[in-house]
Amino acid sequence: MSARLSRSTLWGGLRPVFLVLLGIALAACAGTASPSKQELILGTWSGDFQGQSIVLTYTETEVSVEAFGISFPYVWVDADSIRLDAMGQEITSTVEFEGTDVMVQRSPQGMQTLRRVVQ
Repeated sequence: MSARLSRSTLWGGLRPVFLVLLGIALAACAGTASPSKQELILGTWSGDFQGQSIVLTYTETEVSVEAFGISFPYVWVDADSIRLDAMGQEITSTVEFEGTDVMVQRSPQGMQTLRRVVQ
C-alpha cells in the first residue's frame, strides 16, 4: 500500500508541472497558426493577363491596377472566394495560395497565377 500512496503522492506533486508544460505547448501551437487567405492576399502581386504584365495591389476592400490608375472593390464571399466589381461586372474567383508568394485565382473567365512583389 505504501507504493500506491507513493505513486499518488508523486503524481500529485507532478500534476501542476505537467499542466504548466501542457499550457506552454498549447500556447506555442496557437502562436504558429498559418495566416488566413484574407491576410495572405494583402499586398502587391504581379501576373500576366491576356499577354500583358499587370501589377495589382490588394487591400482589405479593393484591388488597384497601378498601371491604369484604377481600383475595384471586392468582398470575400466565403473563406475561399472573392467577388470583384469591375466597372459593373461582378466576377467571383476562387483564391488559392501555393505558399505565401504565389496566388492562383480561378473564375469562369479562366485561371490567373500571381506572384508576390517583394518591396
